[in-house]
Amino acid sequence: MSTTVIQEVQEGIKALQSKLSAEIKAAKAEQDAKIDAALTDLAQGGVTMKSMPGGTADNLGAQVATQFEANRELFGKTKSLRLEIKAAADPVSTASGRSIIAGGVGAIEGGIIGLQNAMPSRRVASTSVVEYSRFTGTQGAAAVQAGEGAAKAAIRPDHTIITQSALTIAGYCKMSKQALADSEELKRAVNITLMRSVGSALDAALFDGNITPAWAGFGALATGFSTSTYPALVDSISAAAADMQGDGFVPDVVCMSPAAWLGICTATGTLNDHYLSGSYLGAIEPNLRGLRVVLSPSVTAGSAMVLDSSHCELIVADGFSIEVGYSGDDFTKNLVTVLGELRVIPIFRTAGSALVVS
Repeated sequence: MSTTVIQEVQEGIKALQSKLSAEIKAAKAEQDAKIDAALTDLAQGGVTMKSMPGGTADNLGAQVATQFEANRELFGKTKSLRLEIKAAADPVSTASGRSIIAGGVGAIEGGIIGLQNAMPSRRVASTSVVEYSRFTGTQGAAAVQAGEGAAKAAIRPDHTIITQSALTIAGYCKMSKQALADSEELKRAVNITLMRSVGSALDAALFDGNITPAWAGFGALATGFSTSTYPALVDSISAAAADMQGDGFVPDVVCMSPAAWLGICTATGTLNDHYLSGSYLGAIEPNLRGLRVVLSPSVTAGSAMVLDSSHCELIVADGFSIEVGYSGDDFTKNLVTVLGELRVIPIFRTAGSALVVS
């Protein structure tokens, strides 16, 4: 092989190397740009938390801790991280729960209290308003035909168009960056407290209403019921259920305050001191004569709400989420804001499907 040919081969190899090197650098630059864009989208879009109303606070705290640790590097880079009413603004610092030894940090668990547990719920993402028709009554009734060829009885159901906007329930807590990084138990206590507070506010909003956006509340939408024949609350509840059954409903839930449920559980006979609810030390199921019992501090003590849950619904526009980020001069103070938020749309489809017993 001549020297000229060898030189041409070497020059060709060098040209190929230069071309490959340029292409590799271009591909790396493009890949780095895509990774940066993905990190930005992740920081802005958030990491969805698998938690819904009625979920356990224990699982929520564990999820938040896991997700935050997995995305700690991202939080350090972007200074904002979404982990998918107003609480006190005093920051929680390491002095509130030092992790010198594994002694634990107290927090009230989420529990099962709240009207949100009385009705079916479903997740409908990217929804801020729901329009539906609420049945308000019937004009006319079926009747035996007078004779062959005679007119039939006319029946017409009446409906009212309801446009219901989403209700946003939220609360936040300030924490020092040291507390967020050093104390897993303290962080979990804050998350549980936020969820508990948001759940209590949701319970009050569902029953009391009178908030913006307009929502009357189940307390106002339910029909009042009272009876002098059955003065005891537990008997009045059964009478209300029977009245609803006569109207074609199938009542399956009764909502009452913890104090009212306590009175039923501790009631004794008039001729002896035996507990009417059963054994003195026996466990009492949250069930009242076939109705599932849901406790709500918003329901007035001494009264109860009997509900046919198939005629109402709680649409979850945004499930309970935790966000961690900086606000104002927090960065220079080494503080972070932990925000808990929930967006729901309550639906009450049929007048008469809920009775407030007094």
